[in-house]
Amino acid sequence: MVFTKVIIAGSTGYIADPAIQAILASTDPVFDVTILTRAESRKSTNAPGAKLVPIDYYDHQALVRAVSGADAILSFISGAQAKAVDRLLLKAAQEAGVRRIFPSEYTLDILHPKAIPAFTEGGNWPEETSPVVTARKFMDLANEGGPTSFTTIIPAAFMDGWLAGEFGSIDLKNRKVTAVDSGDHYFSGCTLPYLAAAIVAVLKMDEEKTKNKRIPITELRVTMNQIADTFEEVTGDKFERGLVISKELFDQRDTNLKAGNAFVALFTMVHMLAFNGSGAADMKDGLKFDGDGFLNLRKKTLKELCVVAVEKVGTA
Repeated sequence: MVFTKVIIAGSTGYIADPAIQAILASTDPVFDVTILTRAESRKSTNAPGAKLVPIDYYDHQALVRAVSGADAILSFISGAQAKAVDRLLLKAAQEAGVRRIFPSEYTLDILHPKAIPAFTEGGNWPEETSPVVTARKFMDLANEGGPTSFTTIIPAAFMDGWLAGEFGSIDLKNRKVTAVDSGDHYFSGCTLPYLAAAIVAVLKMDEEKTKNKRIPITELRVTMNQIADTFEEVTGDKFERGLVISKELFDQRDTNLKAGNAFVALFTMVHMLAFNGSGAADMKDGLKFDGDGFLNLRKKTLKELCVVAVEKVGTA
């Protein structure tokens, strides 16, 4: 079977807009889309053809009513509240009999052996913001035999954002690339359009093939030194190559956990694990994913993406 009646939670996050536009653009099948928006949000949602439903995620009965009758729930909630809302969505999905939920875990492999201690040690990780606790809760669905199964899509780095300097590590205006430990470690990632196309492909696949699966999606696999080399080729300028040591990032994690800044600690560990050769963000198998033929968007090359990043930042 194919998921055609979908509920989308979150319409203004980093992934939400391109994913929603790709889902609404599908013609085979045409998806019946309902978007849950926070009742207090003042941000507008550009989603012609979708039904918009204001919701208080902490009102369980209202949430159950909102998701009843859906085939699948896709969570695009971002920020510190994402993990807590994903659990609320799961509870409502189970009560309403929704067949599939896609948690908002669009990052590196949270359950990689090197990632688990990074996200569980160093201090107090509040359960409502713990990525490992949440990821394991969804993994447990495979053994519970309830009405709701999960699919987690793992794109590792948002490549277009990283290259444009939106998350640190790359500073195009000052011609600097900062690696973790070494610039020779491979990591992988997707641009947002590619990730959006992959989400649509997964929705179109036979649901049994994606049931209770963590699916890596990879458009590009590179090293930070390759990125610096390519930026130098594109701009004709020499780039400074800096290094930050994993130990420094672990110390930052511990300091932020002690101060109660769990979300900052989470981002610090994502940054470290993405680039220090841990393997948690090196999704080699994701290069093979084609969504059973439904994912036919051409992968962009590193040079193409560097050109776009330079044009976006305005350093050409």
